[in-house]
Amino acid sequence: MSIFKKLLGGGVSTLVDSVSGVVDKFTLSKEEKQQFKLEMQSRLMQMEQQLQESYQKELDTRAEVIKAELAQGDLYTKRARPTIVYAGLLFIFIVYVLVPIFTGDKLDIQLPQEFWWAWGTVVGVYGVGRSFEKAGAASKVTSMITGSKAYKAGEEVKG
Repeated sequence: MSIFKKLLGGGVSTLVDSVSGVVDKFTLSKEEKQQFKLEMQSRLMQMEQQLQESYQKELDTRAEVIKAELAQGDLYTKRARPTIVYAGLLFIFIVYVLVPIFTGDKLDIQLPQEFWWAWGTVVGVYGVGRSFEKAGAASKVTSMITGSKAYKAGEEVKG
């Protein structure tokens, strides 16, 4: 059963039956009521088909974008997560080592709490992913977290 049928509460026929209950209140011949039900069912099925096609096109587009990102030759974007780790370490070094050395503790500069939460989360997730990967428990999830090619369909992590 498609997601659209689930959303419509059992599909087109259930919706047609509920609408036809309203139509039965009006004075129409039996043939006109049946023709209305068939026409309504036909239009709703057509609408459901269009929704499914639209949803499938969106999924295909997203898949193409992901494939294009993975296939690109730019190594920097593949190393972006470690870059965030190193940039955070650089900021920490500048604020807590270089600034006190050059100012003689005259400036009291602190990194904001948001920095620590964001950077700590990135480092934590990356670290856990790399640990699992190094332990030989690589999967699509760890590969996605770390950005490495350690996991490929049907292959085990080597070394």
